[in-house]
This record gives sequence, C-alpha cells and structure tokens, in this order.
Amino acid sequence: MTTQPTFIIVGGGLAGAIAAQTLREEGFPGRITVLGDEPHRPYERPPLSKDYLQGNADRESIFAHPEPWYAEHAVELRLGTAVTSLDPAARTVTATPQSARRRPRRRALPAQRR
Repeated sequence: MTTQPTFIIVGGGLAGAIAAQTLREEGFPGRITVLGDEPHRPYERPPLSKDYLQGNADRESIFAHPEPWYAEHAVELRLGTAVTSLDPAARTVTATPQSARRRPRRRALPAQRR
C-alpha cells in the first residue's frame, strides 16, 4: 500500500499561501493542507492596511489567491484552526478546533512570521 505524500503548512498567512503555490508549481503531487487560525483565506497585509482600509481597493484585491484557486489546485484550507503543537518525532500536528486535532503528516512546513 502506497501512502500519498502530505504537506501540512502551519500558518495561513501570505507565507503559507505562497508555500502551497510553490509546492504545486514545483510539481508536488500529494495532499497539501494549510492550517491558519484566522477566519479568512491568506491575504497580503500591506495592501490591506494601505489600500483596502483607506477605500482605495476592493476586498478581493488583498487576498493572495482568488477563492477558487485553492480547490483548483487541490489545496485544503483549514481556516480558524490554531496549531497547538508540532511533534517532528511522531510526525503529528495538533490543532484546534476538535475536528482538526492531531493529524498525522508526512511533512510539515511552519509558515508563520515571528
């Protein structure tokens, strides 16, 4: 039995969106899941603060990708999902809410800005 390779990207910001995009552009054939604690898909913060909030851009212009992009590229977004621990030895990611807790993974990519 062959297991499909999986990447779980920890962080639903711009870095997470670009990581998922790059994996697909580089030909990664497996499952990609982006876990992010915000309720919105990944967006670019400078355009949010400089353009959208000043009324100079529409809401869609702040997002890293249009909403359909994720389904079209087989990238699963788990929004509102905060990662509480990452265990490299056990190869697991623990997250909230309950439906997303303790997911086995092949690879994890922390994509959060500190």
